[in-house]
Amino acid sequence: MWVPDLEIKPAPVFVAILVALHLSVVWAIWLLSDIFLLLLPLLLLSCLVLIAKHGLLTLKRSVRRIWLTETGWFIRYQDQREEGPLTLTASSSLGHRFIRLSLKGKRVRHVLITPDMIGRDRFRKLQVFLRWAPDKQLAPES
Repeated sequence: MWVPDLEIKPAPVFVAILVALHLSVVWAIWLLSDIFLLLLPLLLLSCLVLIAKHGLLTLKRSVRRIWLTETGWFIRYQDQREEGPLTLTASSSLGHRFIRLSLKGKRVRHVLITPDMIGRDRFRKLQVFLRWAPDKQLAPES
């Protein structure tokens, strides 16, 4: 059985989605012209931080690898720190174009994964694993 071991790469499509979402918020706030200039720097900062952390994966807390072992799920960050074992929570969700993994340890960590981040084949295998695997918390012992 396939066991998740995912190296996460920067995704230009995800960066474009983040920029588009922030531009739509800028447009909505522009309609409320009284507070537009006050909120614009905050929105730009938010956009830059989200792009660096989730799109380009350049910040220390950017998730670079997620894998499953016999003891549970693990995460490796950009600065090579590892966190785990974690448990997959019921708030994880599968979509056609994204997967949101909610992993709980000392706190809950949410990771949004798109096909561009791990490759289409691995993305599809992860979807199948999360939908049909009998035990999503532990890798089978070999």
